[in-house]
Amino acid sequence: MPPFPFQPAAAPAVGLSIIAADLRHLDAMMAVMHAAFDPLFGEAWSAAQLAGTLTMPGCWARLSLAGAVATGFSLCRAMGPEVELLLIAVDPAQRRQGIARRLLARAQEDGRARGAAELFLEVREDNAAALSLYAGAGFAEVGRRRDYYTGKDGSRRAAISMRIALPE
Repeated sequence: MPPFPFQPAAAPAVGLSIIAADLRHLDAMMAVMHAAFDPLFGEAWSAAQLAGTLTMPGCWARLSLAGAVATGFSLCRAMGPEVELLLIAVDPAQRRQGIARRLLARAQEDGRARGAAELFLEVREDNAAALSLYAGAGFAEVGRRRDYYTGKDGSRRAAISMRIALPE
């Protein structure tokens, strides 16, 4: 069995690579974020929020590239024996190619390499694509936060908290 049960179902975009991202990649990450997150739900972070998080101890990001084109990214934070996946985004034009799966698997690998035993995340309750991705990766629901997300139209949605154990 592979070290992480969640592997891409098919080869993603030709020439895909996943690299460590830092402040030099902020513009590329923001471009992906603005394309990926529907403004209706108000989930996209500002450049200042993303830059601030990138410089915090225990935080790291990965950027997926198809050649020189940014296709997606992930942002994580380690806290002792736990890692939290703060953001994962894939450009809508690049979806359904296994990019999110590869970024998620890499977050698991990175978390384990940092000594974490568990990976947590939160996802909007009506984000069917993300819920399918996480369930397929073996994440289990461990809680809900009522009215966590506020859409631009004032609507409120719960966040589903999910967890997966990271194999040694």
